[in-house]
Amino acid sequence: YLYDQDIGRLSITGLQFGGTVFGRNAELSTVKDAYRRSVSGGSEMVIISGASGSGKSLLGHEFEKHVLAGGGIFLSGKFDQLQQGTPFSALASAFNVYCGILLEDSGPSSILGELASNL
Repeated sequence: YLYDQDIGRLSITGLQFGGTVFGRNAELSTVKDAYRRSVSGGSEMVIISGASGSGKSLLGHEFEKHVLAGGGIFLSGKFDQLQQGTPFSALASAFNVYCGILLEDSGPSSILGELASNL
């Protein structure tokens, strides 16, 4: 959990015009700083939380652009009320996407071949 700023001081509003975030520069900067530290060898995890309609998804999508532009992989998970009985469903969803990315990059046959050689 990352607290670079006092969560009570963060704004709860943001505007979007033409795919650009306005009013979320401080929060976007905090997330980018955590990313830079992780790329430099640190361990970071960012959780974006807030009230409905406060711009969480928008902030995440803006950060995703930054990560993808740098050649990184962006994973995100979203809480689904229908999955509230499943512990860590948002994390499971994100890792399912990551597994799909791994399969696309290396192909299922090479992964199966590697698994078979390790057995």
